[in-house]
Amino acid sequence: MGDLIKEIQLWSIDRGLNKQAPAKQLLKLVEEVGELSAAYNKQHTLDEIDSVGDILVVLIIYCQQRGLSIEDCLETAYEEISGRKGRLVDGVFVKEADLNDD
Repeated sequence: MGDLIKEIQLWSIDRGLNKQAPAKQLLKLVEEVGELSAAYNKQHTLDEIDSVGDILVVLIIYCQQRGLSIEDCLETAYEEISGRKGRLVDGVFVKEADLNDD
């Protein structure tokens, strides 16, 4: 996956996206997540695949603009969740600290 990330970063540089405002990438991210949601709701698997890919591209470019490593971001997130305790609530994992046992 590292080579693919580098290819996306080069693609971004070739188009000048790496020097643009990260806020624009965040807007693009929201757009792409909306497209993913629509594809899921319509059960259009090919559109889901395209949307997930687009989301990853947007996140890679956002990280590039901010001087972050997407690999480091993912590793940090995994380290945080790897030992997390909690339970499923309506099909969603809720971490222990956020559970209200009244």
